[in-house]
Amino acid sequence: MILNFEKIDNRSRIWIFQSNRKFKDDEIEHLVTQLNIFLTSWTAHGSKLNASFKIEYRMFIFIALDQNKSSATGCSIDKLVNFMKNIEDQFSLRLLDRLDIAYMVDDNIYVDRLEEFKNKILLKKIDENTIVFNNLIEIKSDLTGNWKTPISNSWHKQLIK
Repeated sequence: MILNFEKIDNRSRIWIFQSNRKFKDDEIEHLVTQLNIFLTSWTAHGSKLNASFKIEYRMFIFIALDQNKSSATGCSIDKLVNFMKNIEDQFSLRLLDRLDIAYMVDDNIYVDRLEEFKNKILLKKIDENTIVFNNLIEIKSDLTGNWKTPISNSWHKQLIK
C-alpha cells in the first residue's frame, strides 16, 4: 500500500537513490507512474508493504517503508534494487553508484565523481562548510538535519583530511 510521504511514520526506514543528473519532466511523470506500480505490489514474504516515495530536487528518489506492520526482507530489498536498475537503464542514468557525490553551492546542486570531488577539496573549491547530501541515512526523521548537511557533519568529512 502506498502512503503519503509526509504522513508516513518518521521512524520509517528510508532508501535514497541519487541520480547523476536531474530528471526531465517526462521522466518524472514516467517515474511517478512506475513507482506507484512497484510500491503497490511490493511485498515481503507475501505481505504487502506500507511504503511511500518522494522525488526531491528532481534528482533524489526517497523510498520510505513503514516497518510498524511489515519489515523489508532480503528478497524485497533485492526487488527494490532491481527496480532501480531498470530505471537506470530506461533513463540512461546512475542511481546506485555511490561514487557520485552530490553537493550544493549557492543553492545549485552539483554531482561529481568521487575523484573530482576530492580534487575540488584540494583546490579549496569545496570546504568543510559545503553542503553535501548524506544518502546513507536510514530513518525518515534523519532527512531533517542529517541528509542535507555540511561536510563537517557527514561521512564526507573523511575526504577533507
